Amino acid sequence: MSVAAGMGIGLVAGAMGGMLGIGGGVVLVPGMVLLRKVEQHAAQGISLAVIAMTALVGGYTHYRQGNVRLGVVLGIAPAAVIFALGGSFLANEIPAHWLSRAFGLLSLAMAVRIMWPKTMAGKTRLENSG
Repeated sequence: MSVAAGMGIGLVAGAMGGMLGIGGGVVLVPGMVLLRKVEQHAAQGISLAVIAMTALVGGYTHYRQGNVRLGVVLGIAPAAVIFALGGSFLANEIPAHWLSRAFGLLSLAMAVRIMWPKTMAGKTRLENSG
């Protein structure tokens, strides 16, 4: 793959991560698998390494803007770190084609859930927030 294609994947992942807080993995993994023909396990590892760097920059920026609640971070981070370690070991035992399918299904399920939120007292979450 060309340097330009790699830069394009990084550009989209970084912008999406910074604006939407998605970490870029939903762009990086499929971008590398489909455009660069990187094997699923490697794409996931590369994505996590890139996300670590972008998360530091984005997290710090949001912290400076007052968008980070440290109490919530401290409540979530320990379990996330521990289970990321376990998940990384488990992923290594799963065939790449199954990881790709699981990634696709999870991405699809999240997209559907975000686009059509559950109703609260007859209204969607979006209507209640305004």
